Amino acid sequence: MQTVLDANTWETCQGIRQRQHRLGLVCAVLLAVALLGLVDGLQGLMRSGANTLELLPGKTAALSGPLTIKNPVMRDIEVSFTPAGAPLNFNLEGFFAGYWFGNGMWRGAVSAENQAEPGEYRMRVAFRGAAASTFQNYTVQVHADANDMRAHSTSFVLRLTGVNPFVLAAGFVGLALLVGVGVYRQGSRLIRMLVRMGCGEVVRVQEEKDGVRLWCFLYGSRPPYEGTVCAVITTEGVVLAHARAGTAAKGSLQLFISRRAPAQKESGPVQHESGPAQKEIYFAVRPGCLVCLRPPCSQSPPAPTS
Repeated sequence: MQTVLDANTWETCQGIRQRQHRLGLVCAVLLAVALLGLVDGLQGLMRSGANTLELLPGKTAALSGPLTIKNPVMRDIEVSFTPAGAPLNFNLEGFFAGYWFGNGMWRGAVSAENQAEPGEYRMRVAFRGAAASTFQNYTVQVHADANDMRAHSTSFVLRLTGVNPFVLAAGFVGLALLVGVGVYRQGSRLIRMLVRMGCGEVVRVQEEKDGVRLWCFLYGSRPPYEGTVCAVITTEGVVLAHARAGTAAKGSLQLFISRRAPAQKESGPVQHESGPAQKEIYFAVRPGCLVCLRPPCSQSPPAPTS
């Protein structure tokens, strides 16, 4: 089987692989930043507590909690603040079924007055006729201004950038998805190039007693007949070894490189060595190498002229 391909074809293939690799690294970095933002936001919530609200004067925060009695009405809920006369207000918006298990929930909003003094306040939510053990207690932290809230945040990302860590994580995930589209497009282009070259990509290598067994993707191409000898090459076109085709299943072809098989001469950029160096090259097959399944596709002939 001839493995000599046009030098420009190899360069194009390598260029596609390099761009896909770079985009993949960028995507991985973006996802890592998103994960760090998510972890930072979660640890901030754990440190501050789920029952802690942070407010600025004149601002409002949404709040919800479970119902502790059946079929309540608006007047059954009782909200009190500590100390008495705290510059806070509570507005009950209504009752609804929980998103996860359908349990009864209440929804409301806590607001701080425009002239509220900075400090920590306590809020208790209770239902008329319910046991004292069902009271729901919250801490409302009123800050002097946005800079003070940022400085006292339990989130490192928020203190450093002023951006909510969950918003940062969502933004970087969106960017990673966009870059991932580029990775996918480069991968599709590479597959089309490999199909034109008549090659499949090695995805798995397994050392055995008598040789090396490997699997390569066919990318929709017809597999060679069982027993056909196929050259295994690097992405630069250097022949590493010759493998005998086996069975094909689920879009992949199984091949085997026998240690007893003598090296076959092959035209192309092959470096012939002897001794341990030859054996090392002969079996240096790794995932990402290529298998020549058939001769490369020829260019379409020009249209006949009259």
